[in-house]
Amino acid sequence: MIHFEERWVTISWDADVQAVLVEWKGFADSKELRSALDTALDLVRKRKATRCLGDCRRAGPTTQDDQRWANESWLPRTAALGVRQIAYVLPHSAVARMSLTRSVFRFEDQDLVQAQFDDIDAARAWLLSQR
Repeated sequence: MIHFEERWVTISWDADVQAVLVEWKGFADSKELRSALDTALDLVRKRKATRCLGDCRRAGPTTQDDQRWANESWLPRTAALGVRQIAYVLPHSAVARMSLTRSVFRFEDQDLVQAQFDDIDAARAWLLSQR
């Protein structure tokens, strides 16, 4: 079920793995990126989700300010809402891949486990194994 859709992102509920799915479709500027991630939190609240799946294969790079925001603002709020697992499918772009890994994997919270994958099926399988 699609919750939000724009040219750069689709946010939906993945019933198969009981997760909020954020599928990046291209570059998002700072305002678009932050708005999309906050919208994903709205769906987390609505569904009382404990899992998220970030399909970042087509994502563009992010600025250092956005990386810091994700690490210091978005991830703590995500964990506070009860999300316990986040699986990321890494971007194809090397620059975007570095942007993602520099931000989200620096966040440490004993209640939130994050994992990275090159394949969406592996990411889904991992989320299902976390039950």
